[in-house]
Amino acid sequence: MFELMLDTANIEELKAGLEAYPISGVTSNPTILKAEGKIDVYEHLGIIKKLCGKRSLHVQVVSGTASEIVREARHITERLGHDVYIKIPVSTEGLPAIKQLASEGFNITATGIYSSFQGMLAALAGAKYIAVYYNRMENNCTDPKKVIEDIRTLIDQSGSGAKLLGASFKNLTEVTEAIVYGCHSITVQPSIITSGLGMASINYAVDNFAKDFWAIHGEGSTMLTVG
Repeated sequence: MFELMLDTANIEELKAGLEAYPISGVTSNPTILKAEGKIDVYEHLGIIKKLCGKRSLHVQVVSGTASEIVREARHITERLGHDVYIKIPVSTEGLPAIKQLASEGFNITATGIYSSFQGMLAALAGAKYIAVYYNRMENNCTDPKKVIEDIRTLIDQSGSGAKLLGASFKNLTEVTEAIVYGCHSITVQPSIITSGLGMASINYAVDNFAKDFWAIHGEGSTMLTVG
């Protein structure tokens, strides 16, 4: 069974999405937080954390050196709780920080992944989630399906227990492909979900079913009002 996460920091979207959909967690990044305007970041994330309940919350660091990333990760967990997942880009400075923090028991979501090699290193360093950027890889002329297959193979062979997290989607086809090719989890903007549930063909079928029922029992009738 794969996991579905919401990739937003909008409180109203989260309230609606967490109530309506089978959501396992919430992912965020500085760009998503910026979209919410001039907020108190920790106050805002605290509200999201409360909304999440037992679901996972993923918060990204912005520091540039390994030592500062470690310090920032510790501060985030002090403010929001040790169960928060710290998102760290897999870079020259990020990978050593992932390795150190994972060894200390921190929950790490390795992010900014555009290649099989990055994902493999992140898994070996102890990250619990490996976040691959699907659409951005396509834009960089990289085959995201091949990258997902490669990383999934290493995860399965190593027994690391890491989960492959698909991110950066622009349409439903990309989401489906990410799952089919091996992602354990996906994170999407709420608009992706609503677009999949609001297709014209779905609404057409629903309307026709209602009209056929009304033809038997009268307009506006339902299974609650008959029998």
